[in-house]
Amino acid sequence: MSVALVAHEPPSQVVPIDTPISKQHKAAILLSVLMKAGATPNLDDIATGSLKNIVDIMASFGGVDRRTVDLVILEFLSELQDFGLSMRGDLEDTLASLKGHVSEKALEKIRKAYVRSPSVDVWVRVASADAAQLQACLDSEHLQVAATVLSKIPSTLAAQVLGGMEPARARETMLAIINSRTISADVIELIGQSISESMFNENAPSAFTETPVERAGNIMNFAQSDIRDRLMQDFVENDPDTAERIRKVMFTFADIPARVQPRDVSAITRTVDPEILLRALKNAPTEAEFILSGLSTRIADQLREELSELDPVKKKDAEAAMNELIVGIRELESSGEITLITEDEPD
Repeated sequence: MSVALVAHEPPSQVVPIDTPISKQHKAAILLSVLMKAGATPNLDDIATGSLKNIVDIMASFGGVDRRTVDLVILEFLSELQDFGLSMRGDLEDTLASLKGHVSEKALEKIRKAYVRSPSVDVWVRVASADAAQLQACLDSEHLQVAATVLSKIPSTLAAQVLGGMEPARARETMLAIINSRTISADVIELIGQSISESMFNENAPSAFTETPVERAGNIMNFAQSDIRDRLMQDFVENDPDTAERIRKVMFTFADIPARVQPRDVSAITRTVDPEILLRALKNAPTEAEFILSGLSTRIADQLREELSELDPVKKKDAEAAMNELIVGIRELESSGEITLITEDEPD
């Protein structure tokens, strides 16, 4: 099939295609676009009959105008959004799984098209920015705007943005998060649209569920240890009451022995891949011993042997692994599968 990319302005929204096209025709168009972009998709898992139909369609098609190609791609991306994908979660995992089968250039085109699709939530657009890009944008914004943005995006990304700020600006932004009052969903949406337009120079197509202090604590949880220590020291020196409030809601890797129930250790170790667990434990002997002591003797001995054979882990990689385990623990807590020990509870 030859796809004729006819000069045409991209559609501003997903609209029905004039002539009905079957799903297999759409699949043929998508496959042709990927192949034209130099991609090499793996088709081994497609049923032989379905694959034959797609090949027949590709062989019989004439030219396909640019508008039809755009609409098919946008419809495909919109369906991804309907599955609840997010840029920092499932979509990135999906794109990562395509590496080796689809060229990097094609993957980047898919990612950009997804972010700019009118059907994508404005906060997904904002969260698609890299930390440096978002930090540069927020440095020129009002503190309350910056606080709102950091509260809406994933805590891991917010921690990276915070780490790039000047110390005084970072502390003031954290205070703005903690002291923020209820903001209407409409205002939050307007803030997201404004930031999206500032970063992407385009028109963008709920409220918080946590308290301000909890939002600040979550961001601190995922900050690099040296940045977290620097911020906490700054709070202790300039605002000790706020420092104490943040400390009470934080949950870092170092808190695992004091706040995780020994009976829950087995469950939390299953939230990450074994390789990630090993990287998280390699440079943390105290936490590693606590976790290993909560596992069966056979599994603990096996992990000890693998840890002894594991090459040194860089601090950055170790902290990334620790954060993944923290995310897993928080998800188990949110679902009610485990209960963390609070500061006021007896040992």
